[in-house]
Amino acid sequence: MALLLLVAACKKFVEIGPPDNQITSDIVFSSDASADNAINGIYSEMNNNSDQFSDGRVTLMAGLAADELYYYFPGAEDEFYSNQITIANHQNLTNWFWYPAYKYIYTCNLSIEKLNASNQLSAGVKKRLIAECKFLRAFCYFHLVNIFGDAPLVQGSDYNQNAVIPRAQVEALYTQMQSDLGEAIADLPENYLTAERARANKFTAMALLAKIYLYQENWSMAENLANGIIDSGVYELENDLNNVFLTGSHESIWQLSSVQASVNTWEGNHLLPASDLSAPAYLLRPELLNDFEPGDLRKQNWVAARDFDGDSVYYPFKYKVYGNYAPITESYVILRLADLYLIRAEARAQQGNLQDALDDLNRVRSRAGLTEITGLSQPDLVNIIYHERRIEFFCEFGNRWYDLKRTGRADAVLGSLKPDTWQSTDVLWPIPQNQINQNPALKQNPGY
Repeated sequence: MALLLLVAACKKFVEIGPPDNQITSDIVFSSDASADNAINGIYSEMNNNSDQFSDGRVTLMAGLAADELYYYFPGAEDEFYSNQITIANHQNLTNWFWYPAYKYIYTCNLSIEKLNASNQLSAGVKKRLIAECKFLRAFCYFHLVNIFGDAPLVQGSDYNQNAVIPRAQVEALYTQMQSDLGEAIADLPENYLTAERARANKFTAMALLAKIYLYQENWSMAENLANGIIDSGVYELENDLNNVFLTGSHESIWQLSSVQASVNTWEGNHLLPASDLSAPAYLLRPELLNDFEPGDLRKQNWVAARDFDGDSVYYPFKYKVYGNYAPITESYVILRLADLYLIRAEARAQQGNLQDALDDLNRVRSRAGLTEITGLSQPDLVNIIYHERRIEFFCEFGNRWYDLKRTGRADAVLGSLKPDTWQSTDVLWPIPQNQINQNPALKQNPGY
């Protein structure tokens, strides 16, 4: 109920005047327990249905746009696969990415305002909840930036202002993310509030900030933050790859718990075949399958195959439970320790610390049953780390799509793979036209 009071308000994002229930929502922040429930509700809503950026759509659409997935049946997804997104998919871009991200940003903004205004909360709870909102806001902006580029920087709940905000430059958005995450790191506890690691703690905010610094090529800050997480002793790589995506995985830094009794994870629900007689809809491209080294345990444990209609098809098998009211054993993993090892490896390699970079790289390779790599030059080592990220994080929250873009390799990789359809402007998706219609201050991305 508390969440509904907040989320309902943002549905009138482009209308003038405050929502009728805004005064009522003050009641939500009148006690520690109700305020905590309200913020917990944001996490739940982020994993409440199958079609939003926070619980699977980034993996699916970015996997098609990059070189990971193809779609078995003809449909709207074909435009992402060919990187030819037309007006036919603009409503999907709104529903899957733009609207949910700004819904949660708005809810976090409103919550921060209400939390700051409340004099009925204990100081510690107020500080922690504001920090969680800042983390969640930065998380939403991180994906908006990497999907659309420049985007409106919405920092309050005033409808008159929000309705006409133009797109802010990527640099300004990253500056806001750094500010939010820096404050979140200072105010979040190290311990988790739930056994599932479903609420942000200090290390969760550090992990996202390390990723942001990596994307900005601030190698020393990325390394320092990764050091803090790896050296904390809170996390460890799971020796058994089949345990990585389980609820309570020791590797998870942040995961979203199931909130639907019928589904473990929406991603598993999308990627796995519904029955023994069904074909999986999202299939792995042969280029990805061929990039696995012989003996890689990740291919053995995270890729599944079946024969369907005369074809041998391969699909992601990181999540192994389709749904159908099966017992809840898996949670949706968003940040995990292997990413921090490879973030640190890349940051160290870029700074010329090749041996320590190799040590981090080999920690991940060793877990996958691969031999250690030694004696590489800096350029070769950086490229091997890119390759390792491709294999370790295939079909996982857009990592490959984002990595190709941030490292400037999208044109070379995707241009050769999709010569008839790829153009450089495809690295960004179009701003949904219905959002431009509502707010003429928004300008369309080049190429659309």
